[in-house]
Amino acid sequence: MKNTIGAFFFIIIFSNNVFGQNKTFKYDFEYKPNSLKDSTVLEKTVLDIKEASLSIFRTEREKESDSLKALTGFGYGMNIRFEDQFYIMKNLSENEVFKSIQTIFKEFFFIKITEKLDWKILPEKNKIANFNVQKAKVNYGGRNWIAWFSNEIPIQNGPYIFHGLPGLIVKISDDQNNYNFSLTEINNGGENIYYRNKGSELTWDQFQKLTISYYSDPLARIKSMGIPYKKDDGFGGMISVDMRQESDRMKKKIRENNNPIELNHKIDYK
Repeated sequence: MKNTIGAFFFIIIFSNNVFGQNKTFKYDFEYKPNSLKDSTVLEKTVLDIKEASLSIFRTEREKESDSLKALTGFGYGMNIRFEDQFYIMKNLSENEVFKSIQTIFKEFFFIKITEKLDWKILPEKNKIANFNVQKAKVNYGGRNWIAWFSNEIPIQNGPYIFHGLPGLIVKISDDQNNYNFSLTEINNGGENIYYRNKGSELTWDQFQKLTISYYSDPLARIKSMGIPYKKDDGFGGMISVDMRQESDRMKKKIRENNNPIELNHKIDYK
């Protein structure tokens, strides 16, 4: 685990001033897009903590995109499946957690996470890398989760929506091994942490309607604007594609990779 030992001793020595500057915690995030297959996706993700209360969890690519947008006005496109977006903002001083969604047209929406994390701390202890950790479990999103946290790092936070344990979450996974988060690195953050505007609020029901509408014809908006649809040819150029075939391809991908982290909000695509 790169830089783990140095970061670990830094936090112990300066525990009284642990929030004197921004902190960055990197996690390997591995998940199964399709629960019936063994293939997994590995994402490099980042938890940035700004001044104790505000934190942003996202992929490294999303963090880079946020910085580019702040500095140049332009960022990257996002995953075609809304359920495969894992961008979370937490304001723990206000007890607020938001899940951020970005469309392919760079529109932003957010869902307020109100599901309570009713942690049960277990007596079992272990050691992961250089950290003494303790076991805890919780139910969230229709999944049962097992976490290992370290009270040697006095930060009540962790990857994705997870927070509220008496120490940083070092590792957490669901009991079906569909979703796994593992801490890999701790660093001091930079002075500036750029992140998204929240956008418009959605309830889970509104999110479902938005997602189903998008699934029914993923390229509907492009068609209505009369814009020729092109995609990367893999060699640095752009090629035109048949929009009906491309729409069918996108719909098939959405149907086949339908293992959302919030399993209790899974959509039955036809």
